[in-house]
Amino acid sequence: MKKFFVLVVALALFVPAVASAQIKWNGQFEVLGYALDNEGFAEDGTSNTLSRFMLGANFGLEENIEGNLALTYFGIWGDNYLAGQQIDNSSDTGLLSAVRITEANVVFKNLFDNDRISAKVGRQAYDGGTIFKVGPRDLIWSYMLVGGMGAPYGVLAEGGMDGVVATYDNKENLKVDAGYSKIVNENTSSSYKINVAFINANYKFNDMWKLQGYLYDSEMANVGPSYVRFEYLGFKPEFAYKNWAASAELVQCFADDDGSIFSTEHTKDGYRARFDVAYKMNDLKLRGMYVMTGMDFYVSPMQNNYLGLIFTAMSRQLSLSGMPVDVYMDCMNIGADYTISKFDFSADYFRIGLPRSATYKAYEVDFIAKYNYTENVAFKGAAGYFSEENSSYYNMVYFLGLDYKFGSK
Repeated sequence: MKKFFVLVVALALFVPAVASAQIKWNGQFEVLGYALDNEGFAEDGTSNTLSRFMLGANFGLEENIEGNLALTYFGIWGDNYLAGQQIDNSSDTGLLSAVRITEANVVFKNLFDNDRISAKVGRQAYDGGTIFKVGPRDLIWSYMLVGGMGAPYGVLAEGGMDGVVATYDNKENLKVDAGYSKIVNENTSSSYKINVAFINANYKFNDMWKLQGYLYDSEMANVGPSYVRFEYLGFKPEFAYKNWAASAELVQCFADDDGSIFSTEHTKDGYRARFDVAYKMNDLKLRGMYVMTGMDFYVSPMQNNYLGLIFTAMSRQLSLSGMPVDVYMDCMNIGADYTISKFDFSADYFRIGLPRSATYKAYEVDFIAKYNYTENVAFKGAAGYFSEENSSYYNMVYFLGLDYKFGSK
């Protein structure tokens, strides 16, 4: 009953304030069914159907003050009380445990009588790019194999963060976020500890050039290696001209096991570089990507780095288990997107080096199709094939799903 009590209290705190507030509803409903053949992390032929429902509300509380509250249900079909499980109120297993408060915050605008400064305080999602993203992710590549491997929903970054993010936005060409978050509290039964402080700046020079620069400081304990502190210093210039778009991102990772900052004792070569290029002509878009890491540890458990239907989920599982994900790795990707009427198609080829060596390579080929039934509803299907060079190991995955989004903040 503890979780149910917390949920009631959270709603009760908002009710007096929102009784006369302007409310804007938003949400998303997703269903994903997948099947695996000959995969290496569970028995052959694993299949499941997953669903997730998110319901959020934005409240205009007072002038320049608004609140946000969101609940998320996530579960595997048949894995609830209605399927015959015995109710256990002592541990709250089942439906109540599958519902989480994923957003509960207040936003203060026009701070210090300056409409460029705002702050968001409370539980929230944050998208800082490829290095740091917390909050729910798309079911396609985030939960497909992770669920099949037995990792629980909400581990580490998926449920969001508790913290404060202050923003300076001149509404023209400069936006800077400064934040502090506590993602996992070491006082809980998990004994994990993850705190993150960051500065993330985006500057637009003109219609052709943009630049992102960021610094993340993360304190971690009992997660993966014995290191307790990481820093990530990164730069990402972006270029766009007519039908062309390109970007380059370089990140240096510092890590130490005694709490020191900007230490190179364990990560003298702990970097990651990523290059993207795309050319769009009418309804066809051609893409290329290359990402590589240094030959020393590069650890990024909160990453948002898409490397294919299968390998992304595999790397997410390694991250959720506390293992370093981008260690001695390189990956080349060539892909294409095509749109015709209400249909979107994409095809991708990935060549992955694990470790970064010519003697050991893995390959993945993906095909994805989406039918945009309405503006807010899409049906989708995909197939992916993953194999290792000079090995009989292979992995195939198929899935069908739908995605329904409604409202906006």
